[in-house]
Amino acid sequence: MAGVSSFTRFVEVGRVAAVNYGKDEGKLCVILDVVNGTRVLVDSVDGSVPRQTISLKRLALTDIKLNKVGRNARAKTLKAAWAADDVEAKWAASAWGKRIAKRAAKAQLGDFGRFKARVAKKNLNAKIQAKLA
Repeated sequence: MAGVSSFTRFVEVGRVAAVNYGKDEGKLCVILDVVNGTRVLVDSVDGSVPRQTISLKRLALTDIKLNKVGRNARAKTLKAAWAADDVEAKWAASAWGKRIAKRAAKAQLGDFGRFKARVAKKNLNAKIQAKLA
């Protein structure tokens, strides 16, 4: 089986990545150029991650790739490709995006919201135990 790779997420121009460390943690960006083996040029559509070189250690590659983005693409081209590939919907539909959204929603709960969630979980577990018994 020579020539068949088990990897699917490559460091390449147009690959959408999530920043996993620093002030931009949790934000999505697009790889625009590979500077060297450890650094890439990234930019985001909404300006949340400014155009900058960033270490690959600080990025987590996603399965999403923009096909119509060339090397060192301008912000206008990047925005058009982002909208054409519907990245926000793909991200929201992915398990990774859902997990982050769920975690953010849970963090926004107040005291009474946490109480309601605890009571709902307790009631659900009681129903499950009643079914099993």
